[in-house]
Amino acid sequence: MALRPDQVDDFVNLTLSNFKRNKWTDISLDYPEYISSRVITSKRVIERGGPDIRFKVQTKNTGLARNTGLYDQDVTGVEDLTTEGVIPWTKQTCNWSYDIDEPLFQSDRETIVGELLVREHSCMNDMAELNEENMWTAPTSTSSARPMGIPFWIQKDATTTPAGAFNGGNPSTHSSGCASISSTTYPNWSNWTFGYTTVTPDDLVKKVKFSLYSTKFIAPHPHPEVGYGKSDYHIFTTYDVREPLERLAETRNDNLGNDVAKYINNVLIGGVPVEAVHYLDANDSTDPLYGVNWKSFRPYVKRGANMRQIKKKAPLQRTVRQIHYDTWMNYACYNRRLCWVGSTS
Repeated sequence: MALRPDQVDDFVNLTLSNFKRNKWTDISLDYPEYISSRVITSKRVIERGGPDIRFKVQTKNTGLARNTGLYDQDVTGVEDLTTEGVIPWTKQTCNWSYDIDEPLFQSDRETIVGELLVREHSCMNDMAELNEENMWTAPTSTSSARPMGIPFWIQKDATTTPAGAFNGGNPSTHSSGCASISSTTYPNWSNWTFGYTTVTPDDLVKKVKFSLYSTKFIAPHPHPEVGYGKSDYHIFTTYDVREPLERLAETRNDNLGNDVAKYINNVLIGGVPVEAVHYLDANDSTDPLYGVNWKSFRPYVKRGANMRQIKKKAPLQRTVRQIHYDTWMNYACYNRRLCWVGSTS
């Protein structure tokens, strides 16, 4: 059944005479910033496709190097040195619709904000909110449709070795391990973890320094490595961690001038930027610090399927058009030992 103008609440709300043409204020989003939107745009890797993302991991060496002498016999051997990581693609979608007669409800003179533009913008907002949740959470099971976000790849363990160790093993939901590589079978397929109590030089800062030191792997014999450039760390945490670090930085600078908050949004640990994440503020009480190394951790997007738009007519509604946006993607970490996490519990 066709819609009458008085049946469409959005039209009533958007035809008030004091709106500026083609502009509006958006207060629909809960967080001031959505980190995932920036990360997916700037750090994404485009893959051709295939049923999944696969990569090879060398798990051991033959162990045949030895000291020798004159006339000693050679020792050779052949072993299987690699295993394979497998990461499934996941799909995100957002959809909206309109009736082609709807614009007739507003004359050009009355149209202040295009209803279709608002609906399109709402769709983009919905996708941004979903992506933010996906980036800072983990699948709840092996059959989950959720992407493998940062907490999936970088597992917490604040208690086993609070001073720091490679204790970030298999996710509890994936006994076969991240990318189907078990940290139980291959202990080197683990991320670094530590626990902390206070944001002080003798506790948190000391352990972050040790984390950066312990995860800086330099191959003695360079090889074609899966990854992107050199180590490039970024620390994601909560405001309750970043703000004390900013005050700590202020106490070490005698030339602050008249800026009483000079280091707001501009604090570093060992040259690594520390960024607060609003989603973590609201959803993670352990005040984590995720040390993400962009060399090994990236969002992957299937070629031709990044916010792919599909328009179609609605069945049995000849004037209704449906708009669909689909993305096939997932997060991938090719070397978990390059990443770390600290938390209070």
